[in-house]
Amino acid sequence: MNFAPSSEQETALDAFRRIVEAEVRPVAERYREELIPKDVMQATLCKLLPFGMGNGLVAEELGGMGLSPTTVGLLFEELAKVSPDVAILVLLQLEVGLLLADADEGLRESHLAPLLRGEAIASIAISEPEAGSNIAEMRCQARRDGDDFLLSGEKQWISNGHYSDFCICVAQVVSDEGRTEGLALFVVDRDHGYQSSNIPKMALNSQSTAQLFFDDVRVPSCNLLAPPGQGMKRLATLLQGSRPLVGLIATAISQVALDASIRYAGERKQHGREIAGHQLIQARIADMSIQLDAARLLVYRALDRIERGERSDLESAKAKLFATEAAVEITRHALAIHGGNGVTTEFGIEELYRIAPILSVTEGTPEMQKLIIGRGLLGVSAF
Repeated sequence: MNFAPSSEQETALDAFRRIVEAEVRPVAERYREELIPKDVMQATLCKLLPFGMGNGLVAEELGGMGLSPTTVGLLFEELAKVSPDVAILVLLQLEVGLLLADADEGLRESHLAPLLRGEAIASIAISEPEAGSNIAEMRCQARRDGDDFLLSGEKQWISNGHYSDFCICVAQVVSDEGRTEGLALFVVDRDHGYQSSNIPKMALNSQSTAQLFFDDVRVPSCNLLAPPGQGMKRLATLLQGSRPLVGLIATAISQVALDASIRYAGERKQHGREIAGHQLIQARIADMSIQLDAARLLVYRALDRIERGERSDLESAKAKLFATEAAVEITRHALAIHGGNGVTTEFGIEELYRIAPILSVTEGTPEMQKLIIGRGLLGVSAF
């Protein structure tokens, strides 16, 4: 096992860090706690595309960059250190790119190509008001109407939702007789008629998290991405790859919190000495560092399995669960180390502290991850 980035990866990371500092940090600071306008977000995305942020996981012959999951992960983590909000947009672009890479030629030309060029922003509409982690209980329905489908229902907590030019919508296909045929995936264009409304949150408000509304939205059958009964399988495969990336957003904010705490401990004086010399401060810093290292190792192990073409649902669930829960603990320690200054906006710790719990519920709650892990170890499904 070799944990060191290759020379090519190091070169890419050095160049990417400069781009992120020059192009992303000013946007993140300008729109802190405020929705980044779509044109600004899209322009920022286009500046990141040469490094695979949005097109890196799709094969070169399909218009992507064909980068390894590990390389994309290394770059993605650097982006998330500067702006978790922009990283979430990139995450969705990467996910949708992988889904469309397996589509027919028509959908690849009409939707994958503009996505990879940064000309279109996409979202994935899975969660619903009454069906979050349990995908099988979805109520969004698709009914056949001639050669088209009519989609009706509501989706909630949809990242990129308000930005989206099109979405991948998960819906139950229902026959004329009312019989459920299974979950399917549809590529639904904004022009088809779905509506969106942004959801204010405790953090990560610079990117779009939205409700999507479908009221007999007519979708042509050629936009069927996965037929009835195949939607769950496609989503399960997708989540294997996306959960480690959510884990990397968590390790990114954890690293920022740890670095800030080390700096602060060396500068802040109490009782005539820097607090870095206090035993309990050192204990907190040690715990933060250990949790961060363990989280990062779990995440890159999952990405390595994906890179080698191995099934990784168990490893991805472990990585996502541990990394996001560790971020909650690490940011809590950072807040304590900063004392009263930690709750001010000047030091930025309070924002990290608010972001961490959101990551815990993204791409499946901690409880769902434990059930996935338990099922993988015991061979028995508990849901």
